[in-house]
Amino acid sequence: MTAPASAVSGWRDGWYIVPYQVTWRDLDAMGHVNNAVYFSFFEWARTKYWMELAGSVSPGDLTFIVARAECDFRKQLAMMDEIELCVRIDAMRGSSFDFVYEVRSAGELAATGKVVVVHFSWKEGRKMAIPDELRRKIQEFQKVLV
Repeated sequence: MTAPASAVSGWRDGWYIVPYQVTWRDLDAMGHVNNAVYFSFFEWARTKYWMELAGSVSPGDLTFIVARAECDFRKQLAMMDEIELCVRIDAMRGSSFDFVYEVRSAGELAATGKVVVVHFSWKEGRKMAIPDELRRKIQEFQKVLV
């Protein structure tokens, strides 16, 4: 059996969309999604995006580390909400780039965010310049000029 189209990650309207079902563990004592969980949402969307870009599921292919993260909350999310985690790369600099996010529920914006990541060599333990080949790969993957 194949997954329904709504459950499959992919591109729509300039965003890489990752479907997600809010679960019990995402909630706080007040019954809504805890604010810290949004950063886990961002992480999951970013990981799905990068693994498809890299064509791999190996953690070693995540060639970046998080330098900064921010989130603006717009609407409460509750248990069992079906949401969309939307992600794309925005600005790219010498060794860092920005993942930007929208979290949507029933077509409404629930949160926006940005995570700045630094291209990183795990083997050498230091940041690296973003190679032109990776820039081109990202641009082709997104089908836009970044």
